[in-house]
Amino acid sequence: MALTPDLNIQVPELFTSEIQPSKTYSLDPNTGEIGRSIDGLQAMKQFIIKALRTIRFENIIYPDSYGAETDTVLGKDSSAGFIESELPRVITEALIYDERISDVGSFDIVQVGDSVTVTFTVTTIAGTLQLTEVISDV
Repeated sequence: MALTPDLNIQVPELFTSEIQPSKTYSLDPNTGEIGRSIDGLQAMKQFIIKALRTIRFENIIYPDSYGAETDTVLGKDSSAGFIESELPRVITEALIYDERISDVGSFDIVQVGDSVTVTFTVTTIAGTLQLTEVISDV
């Protein structure tokens, strides 16, 4: 005699692991102007820049996995050593969750005053990008 009933319940697959398309509209980060349709490496570059410029958990429109926690790294009490060790981790965590990105690395960090210029490489399904971003203490 079984203690639990033998039920044959079909559970629908709610989540799929298919890679999302990268086709989107271009967005000028300086003016906010939306332009023509872009795809491939150009769309991936835009995604990366937008993800890094969005503070994680700050805007409820984005899921918790989107954005970067750069605000936790930069500040008046942050030493150069702390920034050099934590900024690569924060940038990698902001990007590597996306299934279209396979690697983030080759970081070069230069700190001048309240700003940090970081150059790094991102390997995506569309190709490899080398990006330079200036991250400021907000």
